[in-house]
Amino acid sequence: MEDRAETTVGEYVELEYQLTREDMRQALKARAKASGRAQRTQRFAVMGVAVLVGVSVVPLAKGEAPDTHSLVLAGFLAVLMFVLQPWLTARQFHKIASRNGAYSAKVDDSGVTVSNTGGSSRLNWTAVPHYAETPDTFVLLSGDKGVSCLTVVPKRGVREPADVDGIRTLLDRHIRRL
Repeated sequence: MEDRAETTVGEYVELEYQLTREDMRQALKARAKASGRAQRTQRFAVMGVAVLVGVSVVPLAKGEAPDTHSLVLAGFLAVLMFVLQPWLTARQFHKIASRNGAYSAKVDDSGVTVSNTGGSSRLNWTAVPHYAETPDTFVLLSGDKGVSCLTVVPKRGVREPADVDGIRTLLDRHIRRL
């Protein structure tokens, strides 16, 4: 069998897969990084911690005890927001995507075609000018400022292990890796 990692013009890679929650979690994390959302979230977390410290220090400076119930509640809400929220979002995206059953995809020189029981979608490279690679997926990303669209292509869906390199070669040939 020929090595597909060195794809030539006209070659393609086909995949078959079921999307998982982990696929969606990795894809949403890659999207957040690409859109700058991850940096804004980190800044917001730092500001939240600064406010919590400030709320604690002011009463201490006055010789009073800080309101520990408010601090515990605020800390609990911060943990929920930054830890549980991404998990819940990935769960919801997976729930929507899994309604359509098994997926098949074809990556070639003109773009990506993704099909499932709900229909099929053809994306040319101008529709997804960027991609990110996670440990388990390739995440194709739209070019708008908010990165409003993403397409998840799980690596486990390939027929041959060398096809992962073939997909990477096709993507690198046509779009920019983030």
